[in-house]
Amino acid sequence: MPKYSVSSMFFHEFRVDEIFKYAWDAGCTSVEFWLETPDFWLNGMDTDKLLRIMENFPGLLPVTMHAPVLDLNPCSINPFVVEASVRSTVLALKTAEKCKAEIITIHPGRRTAKRPAGKRDYKRFENYINIIKEESEHLKVKVCIENMEQKVNSLFYQPEMVHKLLNEEEWLYFTLDTAHALVSGEERLNKFIDLNFDRIANIHLSTVNNSGRHLPVSGDVRISNFLEKISGFGYDGHITLEIEDLNFPDKLSAEEKKEIISGEINYVSSFFR
Repeated sequence: MPKYSVSSMFFHEFRVDEIFKYAWDAGCTSVEFWLETPDFWLNGMDTDKLLRIMENFPGLLPVTMHAPVLDLNPCSINPFVVEASVRSTVLALKTAEKCKAEIITIHPGRRTAKRPAGKRDYKRFENYINIIKEESEHLKVKVCIENMEQKVNSLFYQPEMVHKLLNEEEWLYFTLDTAHALVSGEERLNKFIDLNFDRIANIHLSTVNNSGRHLPVSGDVRISNFLEKISGFGYDGHITLEIEDLNFPDKLSAEEKKEIISGEINYVSSFFR
């Protein structure tokens, strides 16, 4: 049975203790905690306090975590940006291990210029992933690389490139982002599953349409097909609802957010009963 989770950034405006309570109230069985969650990120990143809060919600453990990505780019041509990106990921690894997180998700970075990524950009990624490999070698937390949506300067938005990377880096796992894949169509999402299913440890679940991305999934035929497929394959990893609250016409209250997540979990879990 999968673990049903929500990204802490969906409740970004609340305190960390409130985020965990709302996730529990909504029926989650885990939380994906972003280090950039404002109450944590901007108030000293007190890991001991985070641990105390987590211990109050044993039904949400183990959590997953997401390394910092805002303003960062490990493949930047700016060495100072690269240094900050690497240091932030290493800090996230250590935080995840201390919090006994099961998984931490990282982004691959992108070419700085809005041009197709080339050999130098993939070399910068190789340097980055080698550092992360060394830093995580003696840790229990699983490191997952996330697929990006197709943009002119993106890295690792193709199922084949992710497959090649995972074959080369046997220690690495995969966070499949459905919205990023669906930007290029349902066929691409299916290709990600067919090539990489055995390495998927986490799924960032949301959908896309002409008006937005990272939208709720209930009733989306493409997501229904996806959930039926991975359920048939026996998927039992984390499923993380990664929904953008700015896609809603009005600001949502805590109660409205809990109701949305509860409804989404009921929908998703119906495919695994």
